[in-house]
Amino acid sequence: MRARSIATVLPGGAARHPVLLLSLGTFALGTDAFVISGVLNEVGRELGVSLGTAGLLITVFSGVYALSAPVLAVVTGNMCRRQLLLLSLAVFVAANVLAAVAPNFTVMILARVAAAIGGAMYTPVAVSVAATLAAPSERGRALAAVAAGLTVANALGVPLGTLIGQAFQWRVTFVFVAVLGVVAYVGLHRALDPLPSPGVASLRQRLAVATLPGVPATLLGTSLAVCGIFTLYAYLAWFAGQSAGIAGGALTVVYLIFGLVAVVSNLTAGVLIDRTSPTRVALLSIVGLAVVYTGLSVFAGLGLSGTGAVVTLAVLVGVWSMIGWLFNPSQQQRLLTAAGPQGTIALSLNASALYTGQAVAGVIGGLMLAAGPGRLALAAAACEVLAVAALAVSALAGRRRTPAAGPVETGVAFRRSRA
Repeated sequence: MRARSIATVLPGGAARHPVLLLSLGTFALGTDAFVISGVLNEVGRELGVSLGTAGLLITVFSGVYALSAPVLAVVTGNMCRRQLLLLSLAVFVAANVLAAVAPNFTVMILARVAAAIGGAMYTPVAVSVAATLAAPSERGRALAAVAAGLTVANALGVPLGTLIGQAFQWRVTFVFVAVLGVVAYVGLHRALDPLPSPGVASLRQRLAVATLPGVPATLLGTSLAVCGIFTLYAYLAWFAGQSAGIAGGALTVVYLIFGLVAVVSNLTAGVLIDRTSPTRVALLSIVGLAVVYTGLSVFAGLGLSGTGAVVTLAVLVGVWSMIGWLFNPSQQQRLLTAAGPQGTIALSLNASALYTGQAVAGVIGGLMLAAGPGRLALAAAACEVLAVAALAVSALAGRRRTPAAGPVETGVAFRRSRA
């Protein structure tokens, strides 16, 4: 029974082991990207900066990722894929070790820059390699397995990292992430043969795709919606403490619920997109987010405490996660339609738009802290309202769109890895 369950998730044959290791890499990267929210208070306190200033760690990480991902894809386009994967993981591990021993905020900023560069190199290459290693009939499972690393990072990595930070110290959290990276590095070093580069789209090609009808507004919608999500999520630990005195183990439960529901939401998104318009799913998501954030604002003003506060916040966070994680899959489908044959390039631009939204969220959230938790939640809701406007513009552009033409960014057959 167990073997059959695993077989339905991972590709078979020689590809299974390396794809699982690639997924472990995305799990480590996802944990690193999101776990900072759960230990942000402690990081700022020990490094002698305000919480708002500490939030710049999120802005720096996300901003560097958004800007460097397309540039690094071009610069490293001719590198052996195995070599690039190992290099990116080495940079990532070194960055988290540096974060764990950072003596001041400046060094911590440099560590987050390095971690973002490592992640920006790793993720798109991991997806490409997974698709190439798997048989054509199992390619979807390989891609889903690598993407699942990010989802599981939210479900398990972030709560576990937050628990480690709460029980021991925030520096141990980054040691934990570094260890995950080391395991992925050693595994891929042994499992992969040298893999030639398939070639990548140039910066000019990427910019050309960004101007196709409907694509700019769709990318803007991604940034705005994600900005709303992370304006609150980045400071969720602070929000929980300020609005209801929630901390420690109860806070870990809140993060765990957010992550577990995210897994369910991702699965639900695929079903909804197959059965109805992805634009409707995206609209449902961002309108629902605006409503939930308004509810969280009300929660912040109720002055609840104890078990009632934990249960109420957990329910609201669960609804938030269920609705919020419907957005990106539907947005990806809309981009594929808008960009036509160049949909793969459009998806890479969507990743940059997503991290741009996170970067801006770190700033907005930091500025709103002085206004209190209720206003912070309303700021997140305002971002979603703007995202609705962007969605409307992109939908109108889609009605006037003509089929896009041009080369598709694809991979070529690699040599298979060793079993």
